[in-house]
Amino acid sequence: MLELLNSNDFVVFTTREFASHVGISMSAAAKQLSRLSEKEFLTRVTKGVWANTGHPYFHPICCVPYLLGKEQGYVSFLTALHLHGVVSQIPKTIQVATTGRARSLDSPVGRYEFFQIKPELMTQGVDWSESQLPYLVASAEKALLDTLYLATRKNRRFARMPELDVMQSGFRSQEFGRLLDRT
Repeated sequence: MLELLNSNDFVVFTTREFASHVGISMSAAAKQLSRLSEKEFLTRVTKGVWANTGHPYFHPICCVPYLLGKEQGYVSFLTALHLHGVVSQIPKTIQVATTGRARSLDSPVGRYEFFQIKPELMTQGVDWSESQLPYLVASAEKALLDTLYLATRKNRRFARMPELDVMQSGFRSQEFGRLLDRT
């Protein structure tokens, strides 16, 4: 069992995926996973989502596709700006743009903030990460646009921004202008 959970296929996974792979019922899978969590072999991220935090491919951002469920969404805002080197400060939370409702989730692997944006703003400037466990992430230009969008709305969430380093990060101002024109 532990060999299976240390494989690359079970770094972050759902109870349903585990039950299907092992060929057991959902309730039996939930009990087995709970026991493994109690023994600290696994971490329960949230209901139905598990992570092998000791696996070398694990990173809390890799949980985002599982936390979104059937919603559209991607890593954005200050989190994506940090990933692209535009912001040097490490955000305390993993910030996600979503078509679902705004909410936050405190889990054992990290704090996630989900911000609702218009579905038409989710069509461009987003690509899959190049990590072993891929997730959708906004380009630096798209992340800045999303951040500014929320700064002007939604209780002025990002009214105070950290210092931006657009010169050395490879930030493409023409791409930013193109995205801005399409919103």
